Amino acid sequence: MNAELTPAAVALVGLLAALLVHDFVTLAKNRRMLLLQVLVFAIGGTLIVYPEIARRLAYAVGIGRGVDFVLYPLVIWLVRESLLSRRRRLDDEERVTALVRSLAAQSAHAIDAGHSSGRAPAQSSGVSAS
Repeated sequence: MNAELTPAAVALVGLLAALLVHDFVTLAKNRRMLLLQVLVFAIGGTLIVYPEIARRLAYAVGIGRGVDFVLYPLVIWLVRESLLSRRRRLDDEERVTALVRSLAAQSAHAIDAGHSSGRAPAQSSGVSAS
């Protein structure tokens, strides 16, 4: 099986290498994620340089082209990630809303306590009035 080092293959493998270097810096603390990414990138790089492997695997499972063999699971994974990301964002929005409500309630309680004791309400900004 011969390597097919086309300009596109070289560019794609270069992109994989650049992404991996970037992620070594940004994901340095998350070793499991980094190792998983190295594994996925190594498989991806191998399929880029040796597309015949993807073709043979595709034919073995009844898919017509090697690129489809790679794209089908990739699209499924991206849709999954999109849905998970949306769920996380909605959860984060709910947490922020609950936090803001809690802070507003505490602030209102502190203001009420200040009025009932005859003291001036404390200023929350930390800047005194002149």
